[in-house]
Formats: sequence, structure tokens, C-alpha cells
Amino acid sequence: MNPWLGIPGGDKVLEWFAGVPCFHDAEVLEVHLDRSGPCWLTIMTTSKPAVFTFTMEEVTDLELADFSCQNVISELVLEKRNDILRLTMNPSYGIAGFIEAKKIAVNLVPRA
Repeated sequence: MNPWLGIPGGDKVLEWFAGVPCFHDAEVLEVHLDRSGPCWLTIMTTSKPAVFTFTMEEVTDLELADFSCQNVISELVLEKRNDILRLTMNPSYGIAGFIEAKKIAVNLVPRA
């Protein structure tokens, strides 16, 4: 099963990209981590301009490196591993790594 169909808002992401997204040359704008509440990751795409906010609950693991003044990724991959969802950011410049959580939802806001 396509992992995008298993998260709230994932169907809208698939519709926006007319298929499975890769987020090539997208920029990570914000990473918010909170051990007692929701965490989020905000990404802005350039090829089809929009801002995507991934809200994560019950983060179980993460590994992040190289956060800088500009954080361009080559792709963002969503995978489901047993009961855990994993967002992996492959870098172009800046941030790289993954975040694993029990629940992930995504909200999409088109940009002009």
C-alpha cells in the first residue's frame, strides 16, 4: 500500500503532484521538536509552489544533521515500517536525516 494514502492529508499531496512526490529541491523551513506534544516539519516546494506541514505525534526516533541557513533536500521519502512512519530527508544542501513517529499528518497550502 502507498504510505501516502495511510496518513491524513496524504491523498491531497498525491493529487497535488499527480502521483508520488519526491520534493526535489524543496526547502526545509522549520523543524519543531517537543517531547510532550506534537512535532512538525515545514517544507516549501519550488517546482509546484506550496508549503507542506507534517505534524508528527509520538516521535520514536530521529537523526538530523547539518541544519543551516538554507536547507534544500533532494527528496523526501515517506515509509511505513510496521507501526512506525518514517520521513527521510535526503540532502542537497543543509539538513539531512529522518524522523520516525507513530502518527503523521500533512497539510498543504498552495503558494502563488
